[in-house]
Amino acid sequence: MAVDFKKVNNILRAAKSLIETSGIEKELNEEKIADVIQKAAFFTGTELSAEEAEAAKRDLQYQYQVYSAPGQSILDDYDQELWYDDVKGDIEPKFWNRYRDYLIDSQNFSPNVVNILGDDTIDKKLMNCLGDPNSSKPFLRRGLIIGDVQSGKTSTYIGLMCKAADAGYKVFILLTGTIESLRRQTQERVEEGFIGIDMTADTSGGKRVGVGLDNKPLFAKAMTSRIQDFTGNIDKIADTLAGNNNAIVFVIKKNTTSLKKLKNWLVSLNADPVTKKIDQPMVLIDDEADNASINTSGDSENPTVINRMIRELASVFTKSNYVGFTATPFANVFIDPITTEEMTTQDLFPENFIVTLPTPSNYVGPKNIFDKDGKHYNQLVPITDAGCVEDDGMPFYYKHKKEWRGDLPESLTDSIYAFFIVNTIRDLRGDEDKHRSMLINISRFVAVQKYIKDCVDEIYTKAYRAVKHNLTGAASDLKDPILKRIHEVFEDQFTNAGVTWRDVAKNMFKAIEKIKICIVNSSKNSEKLVYKKDDPQRVIAIGGLALSRGLTLEGLIISYFYRNTSTYDVLMQMGRWFGYRRNYEDLFRIWIAESSAEWYAEISEATEALKIDMELMRDLKLKPKDFGIRVRNNSSELNITSYNKMRNTSTEYETESYFGGCVETPYLPTNYAAIKQNFDAVTNLVNDLQNKGKNFVKQGNENYKERYLVKDVDKSDVTRFLSKLSISKYSVKFDTAQLVDFLNSCTDNSIDKFDIAFMEGEKGAVSIGNMSLNKVYRGNSSIDPVKEKLSIGQKGKLAGTSDGKIGIDSLDIADQAKSEFKSQNPTKSEHYPVDTWFKYVENRNPLLLIYPLELGMGNQEINPTYKNLKDHVDVDKIAFLGFMIGFPRNEVQASMSVNKYKVNTAYNYFDRDVNENEEEE
Repeated sequence: MAVDFKKVNNILRAAKSLIETSGIEKELNEEKIADVIQKAAFFTGTELSAEEAEAAKRDLQYQYQVYSAPGQSILDDYDQELWYDDVKGDIEPKFWNRYRDYLIDSQNFSPNVVNILGDDTIDKKLMNCLGDPNSSKPFLRRGLIIGDVQSGKTSTYIGLMCKAADAGYKVFILLTGTIESLRRQTQERVEEGFIGIDMTADTSGGKRVGVGLDNKPLFAKAMTSRIQDFTGNIDKIADTLAGNNNAIVFVIKKNTTSLKKLKNWLVSLNADPVTKKIDQPMVLIDDEADNASINTSGDSENPTVINRMIRELASVFTKSNYVGFTATPFANVFIDPITTEEMTTQDLFPENFIVTLPTPSNYVGPKNIFDKDGKHYNQLVPITDAGCVEDDGMPFYYKHKKEWRGDLPESLTDSIYAFFIVNTIRDLRGDEDKHRSMLINISRFVAVQKYIKDCVDEIYTKAYRAVKHNLTGAASDLKDPILKRIHEVFEDQFTNAGVTWRDVAKNMFKAIEKIKICIVNSSKNSEKLVYKKDDPQRVIAIGGLALSRGLTLEGLIISYFYRNTSTYDVLMQMGRWFGYRRNYEDLFRIWIAESSAEWYAEISEATEALKIDMELMRDLKLKPKDFGIRVRNNSSELNITSYNKMRNTSTEYETESYFGGCVETPYLPTNYAAIKQNFDAVTNLVNDLQNKGKNFVKQGNENYKERYLVKDVDKSDVTRFLSKLSISKYSVKFDTAQLVDFLNSCTDNSIDKFDIAFMEGEKGAVSIGNMSLNKVYRGNSSIDPVKEKLSIGQKGKLAGTSDGKIGIDSLDIADQAKSEFKSQNPTKSEHYPVDTWFKYVENRNPLLLIYPLELGMGNQEINPTYKNLKDHVDVDKIAFLGFMIGFPRNEVQASMSVNKYKVNTAYNYFDRDVNENEEEE
């Protein structure tokens, strides 16, 4: 049944009046909200359908029942002086009160969330972490604030600025990203939330905006504007810090020019000529602190320019705070925590505090979307028609040229039509004055983005004409192929949105006629995204890097994301769709590659694990620099952040179980002694098993072709064999020490007996024991002698997809595994990964596969390191060897896993032995 949203809005006005006059805001629960809606309907004489009552309830819950999960504070001193608690009662909150009212009245924030932001997050967790601005002693404090992508970090740091200014802070330096569009957006928000005037109109006080619309006196000004970064000569900058009673704000990009100009002005006009220091309390907020701020230089004494200049900028003030904000803190916590006393020589590790921000219950985040049990998981639309989009044989997703002009996926057209539909539905819901955006992030290349825009323009123009001239809501409309396809998208995606197709058809033209299509990138010709409050925008934004960090697309409701990346932080920052979706959280859709969706799920789990570790740190009252940080990285395809930001890390493992999975050696040793050691270990294993009466006869069935297969080998024989192997450090998941530890500590008898198979291919033979084996060929292998890295195949894969079936004698068991795989992965093709035969099979022995290998190295055949290895292998009549080991599913141990972590230099998690009953000696 269609929802009459005008009727719903009338009920909401009446319900809110009842709530506010009765003063029951803090007492509301689901039952009381339903009661209020019923009373509002009675008093207004309105009859509501069940769907309309549900829509009203959702809105009231958003307003009054939003709560926040608690954040965590990791401190260098848990008994620190709570200076802010001591003075808070004497502070006149002129900045904060205006900002609080602005968030609730103008930005429609839930009062509960704003109260938590002010009273808990900022007052209790952040303000005491800053130094006391009225202290007679100099200080330098460094910290990191971790929030979620698009979760309201900007609101938090503007709130922190307000509270800090009320407490006596005078100077605020806000470092945005490296792109002007992001700096401009941040400047606008600071003007609206803190300053109260548009500095573009008049640097001495012109057009009032945001908090300034109350027409009360203003107490802050900016030395930057929406059209101008810091230039060093605004009003000749005769207006010094000491001679100004206002709080002074600088909103600048993180680039060398802006930072140099600001530092020079600060020192030349404001610093003490003797000490070269400014005796003013200052807060430096580094937004997107993992971007550009990190010292990626290999020489700690010679940091990168921007990193060095941020340190210098903070050291200019006698009372200084460096506060980084980020949603992807991986690079920040990997900074070497070893520091010195001066900011100019120490790095930006958050030595004094790390705070995780609370997550409001109405935040639509990675877990909600990408977890298969998430509330919005069904709003992901897999991109399945892009495999044909190729460039020189490589899928577009992985690689394409800067001038690519191929065929775009048909699903892009569907996503644009979905944007038409949701614009119409939002109008029907009474949100005509709200911004709406669509994101198309397919390529980082400017020329490709221009080509995509031309294609989108054509799609839009054709649909615009069809809707304008032919769409009436009648069945005959669907003879038009474009209108028929729009209708198919509606039927596929939006039949539960509370509107009928006829409603959509009648209102679509008005909803789409003002849609703008623009390119947003870092080029000089980039179009500006301006979301004015009195000019609701309907925008299709096409871009790459500029749409991948910090920039907010207001009312983002449709995303088409077909990008590949190699690191957690870059991928997560591309998720502009996270955030708050009031009145349309059921409408947003994300078209995305299936592999990207899986990566987001992995990153989400790793981030949650990091937060859990921080809770442990807090419970044990450990300092950031003493305890250190770990970040889980189980993905074989993604790094956590770029390599030069992880120079100070090492790898640790947390091993509980290998059940239901398999691990292999995609990399081989590059020294001959290790290769010979492995060959000897295999030979000795064969001889030992033969001496125990094991028969080496080729076996096979309908599941797998004939191999030398030895069944029911004792676990002790396998552990002894594994302990004798020498494995490449790059085959991180095939850690023999971890495997042996797991096997020795596991008392479950389901893995007491192993099957061992010797794999064969079609290359030259090698003798192992009394067996003659044809070697398995792996082409496109490569060697890096400097890194001592020998890779098997182009993708670093050893096992074939069906290799895991070896040892499964029942066709029924294999078919059942296929069936379970399909039920859990309905969108995937019938391509069964090698772990299928372990993840979905219980009644089998664990399996050890041994691969004698012939490596195809292409033009690297002449590499001296490889040639030397190959010569020794050939002369001694041995072979390169690869290994895979898999374990059956075990429901009892299903929750156990093997996790890989990157850890910083202070990390000692695995060495810590906390014994609460141990007495001091």
